[in-house]
Amino acid sequence: MRNMLSLFYLVMDHDPNLVFVKDEQGHIVYANRAFLELYAPEARASILGTTTVEAFSPEEAAVWLAGDRRAMATGSSEAVEEIFDYLGRRRVLLTRKIAFHTADGEPRLLGISTDVTTLKGRERSLVEANDSLSQFAAFAAHDLRSPLASIATAIDTVMCDADTSLGARAKQVLGLARESASGLSQQVTTLLASALASDVGELELRATDLNLLLEEVRFNLSSLIDRHGATITWARLPSLQVERNLFRQLLQNLVENAVRHRSDERSPRVTVRHLPAEDADVIVVEDNGIGISAADAIRVFEAFERGSEAGDGTGLGLALCRRVVGLHAGSIGFDTTYAEGCRTLVTIPRQPAWSAWAA
Repeated sequence: MRNMLSLFYLVMDHDPNLVFVKDEQGHIVYANRAFLELYAPEARASILGTTTVEAFSPEEAAVWLAGDRRAMATGSSEAVEEIFDYLGRRRVLLTRKIAFHTADGEPRLLGISTDVTTLKGRERSLVEANDSLSQFAAFAAHDLRSPLASIATAIDTVMCDADTSLGARAKQVLGLARESASGLSQQVTTLLASALASDVGELELRATDLNLLLEEVRFNLSSLIDRHGATITWARLPSLQVERNLFRQLLQNLVENAVRHRSDERSPRVTVRHLPAEDADVIVVEDNGIGISAADAIRVFEAFERGSEAGDGTGLGLALCRRVVGLHAGSIGFDTTYAEGCRTLVTIPRQPAWSAWAA
């Protein structure tokens, strides 16, 4: 029995969670090392037998202890608490309390507090990064629309000018340039809408042939593809209920990444496949490039982050991909076990939760 108690105290004193037990009056009858380290070293020996709220005002103490009484009465409770340790450091704790009785029938309250300070900080940083990305996209979309309109107007002026003589090839090139300017203007407008949207319910979804989208992507990236001798192939892909312009931009970013992050030893080869799942469609984009490490696989989806082996780029492409997929209630990630290059998986639910609510 003595050995078991020694083992118990050894485990508790090395547990990073803050563990404590209180009696019916709220006095602490047990506290592990992590809990005691909230207090100055000279005060730790006197913590047992106190409620730790003796220095509070009566009103504050009553509110604090009322939580213990509620947990004791209901059997359990869970709350996120913000406290400061003796060094003045802010700590955010997820505290779970469970009521129980000792072998002698005495009521007790077990508390286990997990320090989530770092997680809350990351959550706050992620929210701020997403807000910054949305603002950046909105500003960029707003500022790009006017010059694109000017380009389209200039092309029309040249093509319609009776005093300008154009050959068949020049007319074809200008026609393609006008189509590109018009398509880019539409994409910019969609980018602005996506920056302001908060969920998939605010997008205009319609059945979209992914084969046609990839043909458009191949045309938009034709200069990059030709320059690097890249090959883009896909099997017959389905039509999905998506926002057409956003999904085209998603596929274009993924294909462009695959071509840019190529291996020096071989020409880029990009393959797009479809894998049907039970309640979702999975779009797989595979390449034979430099791949991505497990350490980078999550970080690169943050705004302005790039993989450790990446060359040029702003670090916005994958952040925008994640936002587009998120607006479709889906998920995006890498298969880090893929050894031939990089494999990206985009999962789009067939019936997102919001559509069921709307029904």
